[in-house]
Amino acid sequence: MDVRKGDRGGSIIGLLVTLALIGYGVYVGFQYVPQYIESATVDTVLHGLLDTHRKEPMTDIRTVQAALDKQLYINDMGDMKNHFSIVPMNGNYIVTARYERDLDLLFTTKRLAHEKSVTLD
Repeated sequence: MDVRKGDRGGSIIGLLVTLALIGYGVYVGFQYVPQYIESATVDTVLHGLLDTHRKEPMTDIRTVQAALDKQLYINDMGDMKNHFSIVPMNGNYIVTARYERDLDLLFTTKRLAHEKSVTLD
């Protein structure tokens, strides 16, 4: 086996770069995964509200608010209550969730805006 002196260090540098990239991916992933789960839970709340409306139509904004509060309680998202709005429109209700989360990328922070809505008609 003929190994030259100049060839020995290249594999260690490559290994360190690879480990740094994997570590960075894990760091970002640890922040992104909870945001993904939160987004999926907001979808569950909105779809649960729509299912409730289909079973028993809601005719006033207080009933919609009570059903939304119940869905938030069931999904353990009471702290998100202020991020939901209910707007009456042409006899229907539009329920919208708007919120922002920060994703720290070490050298910069990226603000992720989320907006999802459902129409109860």
